[in-house]
Amino acid sequence: MLAGASSHRIGSVFVTRRVHPRRHFLLVSVLLLAPAAVWSVPLLQKNPPVRPADADSPVLIWDIDLELAKNLPRNFRTTDDRLKSHKREQLPATNGLTDLHASGSGEFTADNLKLVLARTRGAVTVFDLRQETHIFINGLPVSWFATNDWANVGRSQAAIEADESARVQSLKPGSEIAVHPGEAVKKAGVDSAKSQHVTVERASTERDIVEAGGAHYVRITVTDHARPLDDEVDRFILAVRALPLDGWAHFHCEAGRGRTTTFMVLYDMLRNAAHLSLADIVRRQKLLGYDYDVLRPAEPGNWKAPYTDDRIAFVRAFYDYARANLNGQPKLWSEWLKSGGN
Repeated sequence: MLAGASSHRIGSVFVTRRVHPRRHFLLVSVLLLAPAAVWSVPLLQKNPPVRPADADSPVLIWDIDLELAKNLPRNFRTTDDRLKSHKREQLPATNGLTDLHASGSGEFTADNLKLVLARTRGAVTVFDLRQETHIFINGLPVSWFATNDWANVGRSQAAIEADESARVQSLKPGSEIAVHPGEAVKKAGVDSAKSQHVTVERASTERDIVEAGGAHYVRITVTDHARPLDDEVDRFILAVRALPLDGWAHFHCEAGRGRTTTFMVLYDMLRNAAHLSLADIVRRQKLLGYDYDVLRPAEPGNWKAPYTDDRIAFVRAFYDYARANLNGQPKLWSEWLKSGGN
């Protein structure tokens, strides 16, 4: 058949039709460019969180159980910990795990941050993964809670940190504030949670607390129960690039499970995806992270299910990114998406 010709059948007769060379060129060009065009579309968040109606009147809560204020924070673990299978299953590969020099936990107090730092080696960078407004009162962490912990959905990192600094400045020594128990508010609502009146001796941002402890502070504002947005992922990668060779990364959210485990998985991927499977990386962080599996779907009917699905899709895509960009080099996440995953 002639170049630039096409053939189709009418009844039992084949008819050959010549295609204009320019149209043939355009057709070939479209076919060649189509995959890149598809890949260049960002990994869409199908179910973006929506700022709740009570976001403008959040409740001030304690972020910890005050009886545990001098212990290690909730769900603390390090990548030096020994992996243990609860069902005698074969353990995942451990290649590169201890070399991560990383740990994770829930929110800490000024006192138990010292316990965290004592379990680390080298220069420590604390990755604060919380989007919700939070500060420290007398060395204890508090935050402003709205439905789903989504009071800051749609706000920029700069706006959130500026708000926290302003709140710290407004809380002068001798000020009186009412703080509610966090778990009670989240389970039963503020009306059933008795508040505690506290006299402010000192107020601090988390950056103040971390830097006073001799560590470096990085803020990545991630909505609770949801996947991180692309600009926050880029911010995370830039921070990883800047880590010293002998550095230690400590990740935390409020409880030390969802966001913390997700970012420990992402960090593990950046270091080890080139030679480890997605399943091995996710499973070993699950075993370290108190059985939190970042690829496990939510139960049907659970309100978190669509947000969990978005996060699962993101984690799978990030593994492909990390395989192509060891240690976050040469491309940022957003650059890789725009390039069609190449």
